[in-house]
Amino acid sequence: MKRPFLELNDGMVKATIWHEIIDGEKHFNIAFTRLFKESDRWWDGACFQRQDMASLCRLATDAELWISRQRELEGHADDDGGVGEAS
Repeated sequence: MKRPFLELNDGMVKATIWHEIIDGEKHFNIAFTRLFKESDRWWDGACFQRQDMASLCRLATDAELWISRQRELEGHADDDGGVGEAS
């Protein structure tokens, strides 16, 4: 099973950064999920509540900064690097 490149958490909201190689170049994709507990079991989903918006914004910013730094370390120009593409 493919593992995520990085997971970031802010409260009950999580950003998972994945990568894939396309034409020899690494592209990053970000999935946002919200954790919730139901019947003593933890789940995650893609629906967010109003109070999750600040966490989503912080995580989106943190993920974008991390990807930019990663691309700099790998010697790539600061382009979109696949950010925002669906996985």
